[in-house]
Amino acid sequence: MRAITPALLGLCVLGIACTVRPRSDAAASAAPDTASANTIASGPGNDPCAVYIERVAPGVRCAAVDDAHCTCELVAAASAPAPDPAANSSSASGAPATPASDAAVANLEFAKGPQNTIVQCVSGPCPTRSADFITGVYPPIPLPASGATVQLEFRAMHYKPYVGTYNLVPGRNYIQFALEREFGAPESAVFQFEGAPAGTTVECVSGPCVNNKAYTVDKFPELPLKDDGATLLLRFNAPGYRTAMTSFQVRRGPNAVPVLMEKAPLGK
Repeated sequence: MRAITPALLGLCVLGIACTVRPRSDAAASAAPDTASANTIASGPGNDPCAVYIERVAPGVRCAAVDDAHCTCELVAAASAPAPDPAANSSSASGAPATPASDAAVANLEFAKGPQNTIVQCVSGPCPTRSADFITGVYPPIPLPASGATVQLEFRAMHYKPYVGTYNLVPGRNYIQFALEREFGAPESAVFQFEGAPAGTTVECVSGPCVNNKAYTVDKFPELPLKDDGATLLLRFNAPGYRTAMTSFQVRRGPNAVPVLMEKAPLGK
């Protein structure tokens, strides 16, 4: 039975309070009410018994029975808030909770490859499935505690695709690969000059030039290349135009080179 409040107990002693019983619940309602005590119908100031007791005894609720009696019950206190699970510093096993540490990541740095080589992750904890240039920044790869293995595919024009398997470690991972040229792939760079004025000549000034002679744009020779990505400095001349210089990165196979020339002032 819930304890009777001191204020209500004093009223009962003075003969002002009425029947006092704990707040009813499922168990209390099932049992017969054995407490019965009559009280006067009014309290000091001629207030009805129920009104007076509720005013002076917090936590008590009263109801009039008849003109001469009333009955009161203790009102249950507000239940305590449920404990916050996040505030519990121990796990279900009783061990202290440990804060989650930052996950380890692998950062990939690729070896040099043919011009416009792309890489694509095909299996493992791939951070992306898109094909990206190896010269760009590749997304970091989160690593579980047991480590991780990924398969990466490398592709480039005129080369056979290559798939390599790599065991990753936290931090920097230098990724090496080797691409084999396709059978019959071109070994020389050939040129097509676009937008050249009539009578334009082109001369290879620096880079892996065959020679430094001036050729008409339709007669410029093929340029044997050991590797894609070589840079040429070309000089263009045409009647009625200023001399133009163009730096151009070439690869084996067809190369389209735009020719931008400015007209020379009259008399020059």
